[in-house]
Amino acid sequence: METVGILGYQGCIEPHEVLLSRLGVSHIRVLSVADLERIDRLIIPGGESTTMLKFIKAHGMMSPLREFSRVRPVWGICAGAIIVANEVSNPSQDSLKAIDIHAHRNFYGPQTESFSVELEIDLLRGPLEVQFIRAPLLAPTSSRSEGKTLCVHASHQGQPVFFSQGNVWACSFHAELGQDTALHEEFVKRSATPL
Repeated sequence: METVGILGYQGCIEPHEVLLSRLGVSHIRVLSVADLERIDRLIIPGGESTTMLKFIKAHGMMSPLREFSRVRPVWGICAGAIIVANEVSNPSQDSLKAIDIHAHRNFYGPQTESFSVELEIDLLRGPLEVQFIRAPLLAPTSSRSEGKTLCVHASHQGQPVFFSQGNVWACSFHAELGQDTALHEEFVKRSATPL
């Protein structure tokens, strides 16, 4: 059975564990390079991207995470999308540069302006209720990933909010705070072979 890793330094970790447990999927919290070697795919959860980045660097995980994202499925959610992006602004910060998008931090407002919406996602059969919490604006950048097409899977009010490219997903929203496991099921089924 495949094992899903959840980057475990900070953020919205437990809700992913709950949904993966409901699906009967093996999962661990990833805190070290040794943990990366135990997993087949990785979720980088929502939270505070600057704090996550400090832990990633302190534990020597930048290069291992970049290498992992080249060959294995990685799903960056909200702050996680900022971590995987090629470019980050408001303010700028380092990132894994794993997907050809620009992430503009906190575009959708402060935590007090968080909201839920039913979103049509082309990977799913029906709408999914998702939450936007201090969410970033995501936009395409110039392609650096040769042969890997950047795809948009969902938009909100005309703005793309869910991209994929090769092994990597990036979404502005949280999909783990409700009871619906549909998107997690899709991520677990995903092949490690780039699209």
